Amino acid sequence: MNAKHNKYCYTKFMKYSSVIFDWDGTLGMTLHLWLEAYKGELKKLGYNFPDEVVIADFFYEHKKTTIKYPNIDFDAFIAGVRTYMISHVPHMKLYPEVHASLEKLQKNNITLTLVSSSPRKLLEEVLELTDLAKFFKVISGFDDIMKHKPDPEPFLNIIEIAKLNPKTTIVIGDSPHDVTAAKAAHVDSCLFLPQENKIFYDFNKLKESNSTYSVENLKDFADLVINT
Repeated sequence: MNAKHNKYCYTKFMKYSSVIFDWDGTLGMTLHLWLEAYKGELKKLGYNFPDEVVIADFFYEHKKTTIKYPNIDFDAFIAGVRTYMISHVPHMKLYPEVHASLEKLQKNNITLTLVSSSPRKLLEEVLELTDLAKFFKVISGFDDIMKHKPDPEPFLNIIEIAKLNPKTTIVIGDSPHDVTAAKAAHVDSCLFLPQENKIFYDFNKLKESNSTYSVENLKDFADLVINT
C-alpha cells in the first residue's frame, strides 16, 4: 500500500445507531417498590399473597390478571399502585453505571430513547431527579399508548416518533415481554440480568426468551453496542 494512504482516517461503522431502554428493572432499581405498591393495594382488598404470587400474577400481563381475579376492580386497583409509585419517586435508585453508560453511548452518537409501562408523570419526575432526562431524545410512558408490552406497539411508536431505523436499533430490558415485543417490532434485543433482579426472575427461564444478547451490567451493554 502507498504510504500516503496512512494519512486517511477510516470511520468505524457500528451495527447499532439507537437504543430503546426499559425503565423499571433496567435503569431504575424499582421492582421492589412495585412489589410494595401491589402488596399494599392488595392488602386493602383483603389479599395477603406471598411475593412470588404477586410478581407472577400482577407484575406483567394485566389482561390475564383481570381474568384470574374478576372480583378486583382493576382500573381502581392499578390507579392506586401508580399513585404509590409516583409518591415514591424520591426513593428510586439507579443500577450501577447508569450515568457512565448512557454518557458513553451518547458520546458515540447513539440515539437513546426510553419506553416504559410506568406513567409519564413518574418518568418525567424521576428522570429530572436523577439527571437522566438530558440523555433521551424521546420517552414514552404507560399513558402515551393504547397497547403495552408484549405487544410491539410501544416500540413501533417510539421508532416512528424518534425516527429510528429498526435495523440498527436494539432494545434492552429485564423482562421476557421486552424480548417478545422487540421480536414483533423486528428489532434486536438484550436481556438485562443484574444480580439485584434475581429475586424477581428465574434467569434460566428468562434466557429461554432467546434475546439477541444478554448482559449482567450496563457497562457491558454500552461496550456491546459500541463495539458490535
